[in-house]
Amino acid sequence: MDHNPGKKCPKCTKTFKTNRSLTRHMVTHDPDAKVKCEVCGKISKNPHALSDHMSSSHTNRKRPSCDTCHGQFSNFVSLRQHVNPFHSLIDRPRFPCEFPGCEKTYKNKRHLSQHAKTEHAENLVRFSCRLCRNEFKTRNDLRKHISTHTTEKPYNCAICGRSFTQEFDMKSHEMTHLDKSSRDLLQCHLCPRTFLRREGLQNHIRIVHENQKNYPCSLCDKRFCYLSSLKGHVDARHAANRQLIHACDKCEYKSHSK
Repeated sequence: MDHNPGKKCPKCTKTFKTNRSLTRHMVTHDPDAKVKCEVCGKISKNPHALSDHMSSSHTNRKRPSCDTCHGQFSNFVSLRQHVNPFHSLIDRPRFPCEFPGCEKTYKNKRHLSQHAKTEHAENLVRFSCRLCRNEFKTRNDLRKHISTHTTEKPYNCAICGRSFTQEFDMKSHEMTHLDKSSRDLLQCHLCPRTFLRREGLQNHIRIVHENQKNYPCSLCDKRFCYLSSLKGHVDARHAANRQLIHACDKCEYKSHSK
């Protein structure tokens, strides 16, 4: 019986039974070739990326994990990208609020001072909404709130034309038009959630993991994480106590919203 030596790769010592197998193997020597995963069909931008994909998705190999939060990652590059922006902050000095009963800490004295002025000042200045009489700690918070009373949406997405009340919401929306592979995702160091923008990550940590409730009800002692939750609470619990400021010009009907 004749012995078939097989098809030998000219780049390495491997041999293959068929030309097709050899051709598929040769792609692994081309650093710029896009390759397809034969398990799930995912297209990787090069053989190295395919190798990372296979290791993270289709093998039982142990994934590298974070020593601080024990989160697991597909490769060590992803692990380093997670550790550097987040856990490096843990070792930095924190400035605690010394007001009795307040356990908040801040990364610098400026933020601590701003917190003390807006939370614990004796003569706390409140910014009142002239439409519904709700009060806010800062002029910027009031400005954001006032936009909820109008249907004007001055910020337009440059890609699809969708309109938004807030510039931040418009920019967050524009990120959804980007190809996922080109986005630099930010991962929460406390859970697997990822975010496109640092503001989204910070809001997630503040609300989900720190349970901060920055929207107080001016009619009772309840506080809420979201402005929409506060508005729903006021409408459901304090509708009778809100000033009726919008009057119908055809009859005597009045309402606290247009």
